[in-house]
Amino acid sequence: GEDNVVVDMSCATGLFTRRFTTSGEYDRVIACDYSDSMLTEARRRIRADSDIASSNTQLDLVRCDVAKIPFKSDSIDAFHAGAAMHCWPEIEESLKEIHRVLVPGGRYFASTFLGTYFQNVANLEKTSNGGSDVEPSMQAFQYFPTVEGLRDLLLNAGFDDDKVDVEVIGAACVIIRCEK
Repeated sequence: GEDNVVVDMSCATGLFTRRFTTSGEYDRVIACDYSDSMLTEARRRIRADSDIASSNTQLDLVRCDVAKIPFKSDSIDAFHAGAAMHCWPEIEESLKEIHRVLVPGGRYFASTFLGTYFQNVANLEKTSNGGSDVEPSMQAFQYFPTVEGLRDLLLNAGFDDDKVDVEVIGAACVIIRCEK
């Protein structure tokens, strides 16, 4: 459509939601999360933000599953998922859904972590808790072992190879930029 719409998927407490809303870059911001408690906290922080009250940007909070996004195909200009992809149980379906709802030329921007990050966290927790192993399921649903594996997930979701950028920052932080 004519409006410039961004979705902040797995918005958690709404840090990026609030930034998108006050940026002046978007006509509409849709903050989504599967967790009711996260949406409640995001709503509380949004109400406490005086800059949002004076913004002309339409802001909506939606509870949804990223693997079943309740939006029309080709309807979203930009899609953000900050430190979220490793929390999605159905990663293949989720990325296909993101590709489906983006308009042609729409952009997907995400950050996540390689599996080595979670192994390092588990080792630190094991050291601090007297040697007990940490259940991997307590950390994340997805352990992305390689950049190539992440690229393959994005290509299988429908993104073109020349429009996918996966960059590692530091030891294990991954920044993903795609265009439909």
